[in-house]
Amino acid sequence: MTEKKVRRHEIKGGNTDLFLSALKTTVPVFLGYIPLGMAFGFLIDGAGYHWIYAFLMSLFIYAGAGQFLAVALLAAGAGLTEFAIATLLLNLRHAFYGLSLLDKFSDVGKVKPYLIFALTDETYALLTTTEVPESGSKSRFYFYISALDHLYWVAGSVLGAGLGSLLDLNLEGMAFVLTALFVVLTIEQYFNSSVRFPFVAALGAGAASLILFSPENMLLISIILGTLILIGREKLGQGNLRVNKEISRIHKHAYTHAHTQAHAAAQPVQEGSQEEN
Repeated sequence: MTEKKVRRHEIKGGNTDLFLSALKTTVPVFLGYIPLGMAFGFLIDGAGYHWIYAFLMSLFIYAGAGQFLAVALLAAGAGLTEFAIATLLLNLRHAFYGLSLLDKFSDVGKVKPYLIFALTDETYALLTTTEVPESGSKSRFYFYISALDHLYWVAGSVLGAGLGSLLDLNLEGMAFVLTALFVVLTIEQYFNSSVRFPFVAALGAGAASLILFSPENMLLISIILGTLILIGREKLGQGNLRVNKEISRIHKHAYTHAHTQAHAAAQPVQEGSQEEN
């Protein structure tokens, strides 16, 4: 076997291991996306739409809660303006997700546009808590995670829409699957992280927003409030760092000055001793 073939075989084996690692990482999302996607498929079938619409929406929109909202708006006969405003407000949280992933996505190459498109709450949780396997390609690993999650959602939606045309099911409580899944991922992220303050800030911001504002508006307000808290803490930390550096500089300057003065005071004594000798 030539060296080129050996190298190609090693790369292929490494990609297989990377894919299997991503597959194992996305198992919790699979267990949540399949039933939740099926719930979306049932709803869109109940609204009178063919299963192909579930497939196209999940493939090209891929917005999770946004798709559930879209079904409700379609059933209510909402216009394009209502669609645009409601979707923007619901998915505005993704802008905050993106800001925290600027460094992670800075060197992922050609897959970056797809990673941005495929960013969901659950995929974000996996990307921020999972370490890339040693000697593995970060861009390829992130792509595998995002694509697998996307595949789970599309498969669940199509399966639900197909079964919805054949079965008569009670869908009460199925929409809570997404919330339960995200809670589990958040708990896992909490225990895997060495920095706990962001979780405390998020919990406090969510509780304050729920008390002070209506449940319909608390999500966006709590995200903004939590972000402001984290920005304020970061600024405070930078200010303390500057103060510590300034104090250190002053101490260093004072030590240097004292050392210079002591050295200057010792010079006449040394010269006098040399004259006596």
